[in-house]
Amino acid sequence: MFLFLRKCVDRKVEKVTDKEVVREGEEMLGTWASKSANGYIQFRLKRDGSLEYVLAEIPARDTVKIKGSFSISAAAGRSMNYFPRLYGFRENGDTLFNFYIRSVTPYNSTVSKYDNLILSPNSVFDTIEYKFYRIKQ
Repeated sequence: MFLFLRKCVDRKVEKVTDKEVVREGEEMLGTWASKSANGYIQFRLKRDGSLEYVLAEIPARDTVKIKGSFSISAAAGRSMNYFPRLYGFRENGDTLFNFYIRSVTPYNSTVSKYDNLILSPNSVFDTIEYKFYRIKQ
């Protein structure tokens, strides 16, 4: 009964504040961002499967905002515990990104002050990875 009430309250808070309430098993939801010398990337994964993506190029001062959808699924023939993939799609169906989820900070983790999401274009360990930080708005 308590969990049902908590879920109802969480959904109402999300509707009023337009922010995701993240609980155990939902660590991927919310707003994530990363910055480099060339620009700034921010994306928001919503509970309903929609995606908001912002790319800002620093030298050119150009900003692109894209709306679409996202999906999290296992690689072909694999389980969700073995490098699930995060797919982002534009409204017209074009792929924005297709990355392996290398790691995400667990719910209620006290090890670090920051929630991290690490994405990789391949499943090979110790290769290219992109680190994103949760933005608490």
